[in-house]
Amino acid sequence: MKETQLEAFFHCMHCRLDENHVISYLNQRISKIQCQGCNRGLSLQIDLSQELYEEVFMRIRSKPSRMTEEYHDQVSQFLLTLPRRFISKPFRVYREIKEIRVYFKKYRVNNS
Repeated sequence: MKETQLEAFFHCMHCRLDENHVISYLNQRISKIQCQGCNRGLSLQIDLSQELYEEVFMRIRSKPSRMTEEYHDQVSQFLLTLPRRFISKPFRVYREIKEIRVYFKKYRVNNS
């Protein structure tokens, strides 16, 4: 999952001024919009399990084509790095699970 923030200049309905707003995205969906002037915001409900499912599905579905492309581009480099990638995979999965747990805690606390 990827969380990003973007600033935009909008008219705030609460303070009735044109102010900068911070727009927070989780993957490609808006999760929160907050006015910088009055600090009021709008939080949008995001189904984290659905977001996670879509992301994992896309990664699994595209893995064979990505590996084939990598193999065709640089065979020797692919074969040399393959053992290291197999060994480091459990650590990478563990790190990703920790990151996902942080998102679940953050968005469950904020949206409950």
